[in-house]
Amino acid sequence: MTTNIASSIARIQGTQLKKVVALFSKLKLNTAEAVLSVRQGSISIAAIYGGTGLRVTLPSDSIGKDDCELNLGGLKDILSGVKGIIEIVTNGSVIINTDSGEIILPFIPGKLTLPTVKQETASVGSEDLQKNLRKVLPFSATSEGKRNLFGVLVEVQETGLRTVASDGFRLGYADTAAVVMKEESIMIPLQYAKLLQGILKLVPEGEVSIRADKDSLKFQGEYFELVFPRPDFDFPDYRRILPSGFKANLEVNREELLEAVNRSLGTDKVRLTREGEVISITGKIGEGNFTHKVSVAGEGEMRATYNPKFLKDALVAMDSVLVKLEFVESNSPLQLTPEEGDAEKYLVMPIRDI
Repeated sequence: MTTNIASSIARIQGTQLKKVVALFSKLKLNTAEAVLSVRQGSISIAAIYGGTGLRVTLPSDSIGKDDCELNLGGLKDILSGVKGIIEIVTNGSVIINTDSGEIILPFIPGKLTLPTVKQETASVGSEDLQKNLRKVLPFSATSEGKRNLFGVLVEVQETGLRTVASDGFRLGYADTAAVVMKEESIMIPLQYAKLLQGILKLVPEGEVSIRADKDSLKFQGEYFELVFPRPDFDFPDYRRILPSGFKANLEVNREELLEAVNRSLGTDKVRLTREGEVISITGKIGEGNFTHKVSVAGEGEMRATYNPKFLKDALVAMDSVLVKLEFVESNSPLQLTPEEGDAEKYLVMPIRDI
């Protein structure tokens, strides 16, 4: 390792730094240049193009202070085979020591500040925000052809924060506590929602500030900043499709139903039928028919056909032991909620019967 007098020295796990560089690859900025900043106890990478920018900071064994430009593609190549600790030294050059040798790059001074978005709408715990994104992202449309559904709606309400996603065939929302400064509805395009989820998985836990003005959105914590242009489209009014009453209110064990649904994934539709104390899940794979049975409690009849993958996504999103199945009729959405309450809901639209 380098021991010469240096402006800064930082040591960090190579795999962690690789994950940071991968986040910038997902952002797909039209620039390969980034700024590497070393501070006492941390190292960060930042890049910006137009109105989109990202800064990610990781705790590190570091001393000194320096800022320099680096090529993200070159840094990705350097880190490609690294597994252990790497050392980055600035002393007129940028010296990167890895387990396979030493690489010396020219030192180009660099400074970068991401745009400021003054209006803070809410502050939420990073773990809570990450959990909400995990729950609803599978429900988002994945085609930009469904422009108004291509992403996640963040609703800052008086009671907290709600994330909502839908692809037109199913819908999910999840609520969490937040400190609310201003009620606001914010649409996060799918690319940025997935990126935000990846950032939250990587950086240490903390509070996330959500900021919005008419042109830009910004998510900011102690260890990251993500800013991007505010979309010029709105999420549809999802509340109008939420059922107001049900003819059947049933309750099943989530793991049992999930196991039965997983065994049905070889087909694109299954029929759910209430038969006394069980729900029968029937379908056809190839030339063979199948029936799985799950114990059920509650009042009312049920008979409708659904995509098993959509049912699986809803069941995986929930953490409860029991799940409520609320049903109106065969051409209405099935509502799935955890037993504990209404902090999250999942709707699955029926499909043509078998």
